[in-house]
Amino acid sequence: MAEMNIIKYSDQKYYNPIAIVGFPGIGLAGSILTSFVIRELKMEAVAAIVSPDFPPYTLIQNGNPYPPIRVYGCKRDDASTECGDLIVVTSEITLKPEHYYTLSATLTELFRGMGIASVIALEGIPQFDDEQSIFACGSSESSRKRIEELGLKKLEDGLVRGLTGVMLYEAFYSGLDVLAILCPANPALPDPRSAARMLEPLSQLMPELRIDAKPLYKEAEEIENKIKQQQEYGYDVTPKDVQNLYG
Repeated sequence: MAEMNIIKYSDQKYYNPIAIVGFPGIGLAGSILTSFVIRELKMEAVAAIVSPDFPPYTLIQNGNPYPPIRVYGCKRDDASTECGDLIVVTSEITLKPEHYYTLSATLTELFRGMGIASVIALEGIPQFDDEQSIFACGSSESSRKRIEELGLKKLEDGLVRGLTGVMLYEAFYSGLDVLAILCPANPALPDPRSAARMLEPLSQLMPELRIDAKPLYKEAEEIENKIKQQQEYGYDVTPKDVQNLYG
């Protein structure tokens, strides 16, 4: 497997930054929310992670080409509180499972270089009934205490998959503070509603994240309406079809 490299677009320094990581998973919830936050806060691309093993495509933003895994930064307007600046890592690609180990190590290297000690990983979990509770788990006593402050249900026993799972157990012995927010999401289609629900606990951590989530709820309704329309015309809607409706 080829190595992963960090490329930098900016040498901007950040004060006591906290990082939010959202990658495609169940319902694409993490990726949808991080992309939404980046757009709403007009965050600057400050770094990226590249590898020959990644799918060969580029994302064009404001006319500029960027790799699939990108890092954005935002300095707080009000530095009078204890809350630090914001870093967001996002992507639209799904990697092979074995790649998440190298990616987790590369992100840890990036975080330490930027002075980031606290990370929030966003992850969708399968929703098979009417369960609406958002769960959370942490790599340290500090992150587990934060779960109670946010009013989330603590995951005492269970399995966390993908990049979030790898980051959690590596942080447990490396000393990085990782809090995973796990929100039920539709496993068969992109779920902006799940992404919007994760925004509430994030807004308690940083005032800048008190963003109006109405666009995400509207997006969810549009996806559901498109599915209903196709079903009314007798089409079989597959997860791949629905995936193409998003974005």
